[in-house]
Amino acid sequence: MSNPNFENHIKSTADMLKEFNPKMKESTLKTYKRMISRYYYMLGTKKAPSLKMTLNANVVPMCLMDTQERLKEIENYPWKDSTKKNYISLLCSISKAFAVLHLEQTDFEKNTTYADYRKAFDILKASNAGKQEKQEPKENEVALKELSMDMLNKSLSYHYNKIRKSDSKDIESALLYLLGSLHIDQVLRNECAGMLITKEWLPLEEHKDTNFIWLKGRNVKVMVIRNNKVRNPEMGHEPKEVFLKGQVNTAINKYIQILHNIYGEHLQDVIPLVHSNHFTNSASSGDGSENISSSHYSQVFKRIWKHKELELTTTSIRKVYAMDIRKEYGGNLLKEKEACAKLDHSQETHNSFYILNWD
Repeated sequence: MSNPNFENHIKSTADMLKEFNPKMKESTLKTYKRMISRYYYMLGTKKAPSLKMTLNANVVPMCLMDTQERLKEIENYPWKDSTKKNYISLLCSISKAFAVLHLEQTDFEKNTTYADYRKAFDILKASNAGKQEKQEPKENEVALKELSMDMLNKSLSYHYNKIRKSDSKDIESALLYLLGSLHIDQVLRNECAGMLITKEWLPLEEHKDTNFIWLKGRNVKVMVIRNNKVRNPEMGHEPKEVFLKGQVNTAINKYIQILHNIYGEHLQDVIPLVHSNHFTNSASSGDGSENISSSHYSQVFKRIWKHKELELTTTSIRKVYAMDIRKEYGGNLLKEKEACAKLDHSQETHNSFYILNWD
């Protein structure tokens, strides 16, 4: 049942989060809007904000009123603990944004509303740290049971065989081979969308949001992740720097060689890892300098194993990797910790979303 005031309140809360973090991706904002909507409907329509509660002449989101009552409602709602944690995290974000933007409390950690939600989040996170909740596989994930990282890696030879010759100009095969090799080696999310390849190091001061591969030498490549789902330079997170070796290094060299075969002296020193022209047999700029969106990257990624009749996503690869480690080491805590570090997520996320229940 549509309620204009209710919908406006959802929008204004989401807009506040966007104002607080202008670089927020549209997909993240969409997720926030969906969660805010579900949260308020959970409270019940009689509490739904047609409200114009004010504090210092500012509209206060209902979720920031009477925090202990809000936390009790979440605790009593029939959600899994992981879902409850996600919603409390959302309330942390809303209270933080409200404190900074409307109360001018730049030291938001001293805001009592934020502090209450943060404490509840930390308690719930700690209480679930050791739980081994397996996720039921979705319909499109059932096929993952038959896959392994080794199998997926070997199938990349399909692309490599097309680019063996030094005069090859098959940019699509070269790129798919590189992306497949990179995701097998580093189990990335969608960081490659917008990632750059550069001959020179990109200073943090000028490129704090930029992910890139630095061509330090023919046999030395460094991947730098400064901004992704869990790393935000605005929050003071440290970049992730990884030396790329072996097959990935070979794939990068082959890719650069083919770019030179196509663009010659017009190839720039800093270029996107991937852009749409690679899949249209055209080069409007003549130098490989056009970028690609995250949604477009997802479609490109699905081409990597299409010859095996598999339309995999970056998350699919990450789940295959997580299950490989679990099957090989039987839940060994040290190996699981190493896997979480490589996947760049928490042990709780690992157990709740990446370990599929095929029993």
